[in-house]
Amino acid sequence: MSAVNIEKASVLIAGGGPAGLAAAAELSLHGTGCVVIEPRPQVSHRRPRAKTSSVRTMEHLRRWGLAAAVRDAAPLKVAWSQRVTFCESLTGARITDFDGAFGLTTGRDERFAEPGQQVPQPVVEEVLRAHLARQPRAELRLGHAVTELAEDGDGVTVTVRDGDGRAYRIRADYVLGCDGYGGVTREQIGTGYAGHSDPRPNFNVVFRAPGFDTPLGPAVQYWTVTAATQALAGRLDLDGTWWAIMPRVTPEYGIAHADGLIRGLFGAPVEHELLATDPWTARMLVADRFAAGRVFLAGESAHVNPPFGGHGYNTSVGDSVNIAWKLAFVLHGWAPPALLRSYEPERRGVVEQTVASAAANMAAMPADLVPDPAAIRRAKSPEFHNLGLVLGYTYAGSPVVQGGRAGRGGGSDGVTAVADVGRYTPSAEPGARLPHCWLPDGSSLYDQLGTGFTLVGPAGAGDPRVAAVSERARALRIPLTLTAAPPDYPWRDEFLLVRPDQHIAWRARDPAGIDLAAAVGR
Repeated sequence: MSAVNIEKASVLIAGGGPAGLAAAAELSLHGTGCVVIEPRPQVSHRRPRAKTSSVRTMEHLRRWGLAAAVRDAAPLKVAWSQRVTFCESLTGARITDFDGAFGLTTGRDERFAEPGQQVPQPVVEEVLRAHLARQPRAELRLGHAVTELAEDGDGVTVTVRDGDGRAYRIRADYVLGCDGYGGVTREQIGTGYAGHSDPRPNFNVVFRAPGFDTPLGPAVQYWTVTAATQALAGRLDLDGTWWAIMPRVTPEYGIAHADGLIRGLFGAPVEHELLATDPWTARMLVADRFAAGRVFLAGESAHVNPPFGGHGYNTSVGDSVNIAWKLAFVLHGWAPPALLRSYEPERRGVVEQTVASAAANMAAMPADLVPDPAAIRRAKSPEFHNLGLVLGYTYAGSPVVQGGRAGRGGGSDGVTAVADVGRYTPSAEPGARLPHCWLPDGSSLYDQLGTGFTLVGPAGAGDPRVAAVSERARALRIPLTLTAAPPDYPWRDEFLLVRPDQHIAWRARDPAGIDLAAAVGR
């Protein structure tokens, strides 16, 4: 194959699941071109995968203008239920409830711009695919698969197989490996996983029971603690489609006895139709490195965790936002390539704590619980009330965050662990997510942030000190938006330099003390 036939791309994204689509959406937000290579021509609804879009993921969807589209497409509206119910069986007695689970609320919460949303992963993927189809610089190639990478100092040559089995090549400035646990990118750059797999089997089913309506009332999850089939289950829609996760059921037994297992959930004879089965193994794995040269791993290419707590897909979106805005800045010439070296120090600690939290949640499965409300609440609260983990992580210690260069460097030591998974306390310390607030006109403070960096503070563009910061930003070619802090904002007397991902890079009483160059790795 001659060099003249090699295509060119700024960023090639291997894999078009949640991580790959989120990375493409973030790159598009910054006007950066990308090609997404995804083997699946269509999204399968028979494999719903993740079902929880966290508060933080919904805030990112809001940044891309897609939060409302996801909520409109979600079969289960937030108003329908915000509850997880523990019960004897789907027709049995209630044991206890967790209300306001997963950040679900119909009220306006000062702490965040978007509540969580229960929505199957395929629905989110379809919304993101449709969005990218409208973006002039994003190309989504479905039915194609990355088979090989070859990196050199100037770029990465990627071999792709199309839907007819023909091979072609793309020369990319950078590659994002978002092709998951079974993808090729991690293997191609010689990176392995550290961690372990749980030896106990798990068995998922999707089924239809259109004539069934549980007497327990609406809930986004039901945990059947004393039923013949001890599992967790929920509706995929309001037309009778359900999912269930059955821990400790082997593939052989599950396939042979799926109908009996489903009947065991109900606790009574209920007419149903089996739609799909999916055996799986819980894995607690983190890649030994997230990058090699011009290739970066995001999502399940970099980490795998059990689904309990709803973190896997949401953490993948966080990875993609972090690396994609940095790639956009480098490719636009707004930052040097050194900025990209902050990706792993910032994300590794978040990933490690998330995997540990999911593993801890898996320690108390339905068969492990006794039908005692107090005991269940003690065991399972961190799984359903986890805003401390979802919103409270920080990039303190990063080389591009104030205070990060002098002390802690790469790896998990560079990120401060969340003290309480269940409790989120807003903080304006450098590295933290900018504390949210609602403005008098009903909009979010986040709606006033630019797509580049934003200086939030007590003075506007007319203040000479702020004007000097703007002039420095122009000289450095760093896009900067100026936003006045609202009068009742607890940190309104300070200047906060906010990154595109809404995390604080720098904080100062006098904006002259803000180091714009250091915030982009110069």
